[in-house]
Amino acid sequence: MITQTLRVPGAELTYDVEGSGPVLLLVPGGPADATAFTALRPQLSDRHTVVTFDPRGLSRSPITGEPGPDLVGEHAEDVHRLLTELGGGPAAVFANSGGAITMLEHTQRYPGEVATLVAHEPPISRYLGELLADFPDVPAVYREHGVEAAMGAFFTATGFTPPPPPQHPTPEQLEQGKRMFANFGFFFGHLMAAVGAWEPDLAALRAAGTRIVAGVGTTSAGTPAHTAGLALADALGLDPVEFPGDHGGFATEPAPFATRLTEVLTQNQETR
Repeated sequence: MITQTLRVPGAELTYDVEGSGPVLLLVPGGPADATAFTALRPQLSDRHTVVTFDPRGLSRSPITGEPGPDLVGEHAEDVHRLLTELGGGPAAVFANSGGAITMLEHTQRYPGEVATLVAHEPPISRYLGELLADFPDVPAVYREHGVEAAMGAFFTATGFTPPPPPQHPTPEQLEQGKRMFANFGFFFGHLMAAVGAWEPDLAALRAAGTRIVAGVGTTSAGTPAHTAGLALADALGLDPVEFPGDHGGFATEPAPFATRLTEVLTQNQETR
């Protein structure tokens, strides 16, 4: 695996490249960084040039000063700059959660730059309806009570299951734990509100040259992100595509997840 950096306005992105073949960009969501795909990446690198990265403001991609007023837009522009740097024609992209919202915004701005976008459980507020009525103001919890309290409120409301901490952490795992704690602070303090405020332009998405796949987890039914994923598929006139596991099935079931993702990408290549 090769690690490189890319200077962009207001930040420096760190990204990793592994494997050979057509480019497949993996985009994490929320406070996650490239390590979200540690288990999935080697399952795909025998047939793809797999690219992972830390979005601006997270882990190895520091920002200069305060985030701008359009953080989702900035993340989308960063993806455009990264794909331009990578070259090689339209890429395939798998994007999870808030990363899927980044990529939907990117698709609206740069239709056709991505050949196939698998948008896995994007938590689009428009489609959450009554689920939002009971959703706590997590950024306010963060401001008033700190990261740990906000994490508790967030995981309870979303239905996501945080990974258990390692029983005997290595120095690398301890360092990653510190990074993730800081990432949650950035997420609750800046990114979560931006993701929650994002609205899709359905006409632009329908007209885009990018083939969009709306993915959902087989075991995450009833959670807000799963509900939103189904609703997005319906709004775009698509059949939702199930992937193994829950919201983070790519981490907990990487082998079957990679098999399913490869099937989906191959099907879409054949129908283009």
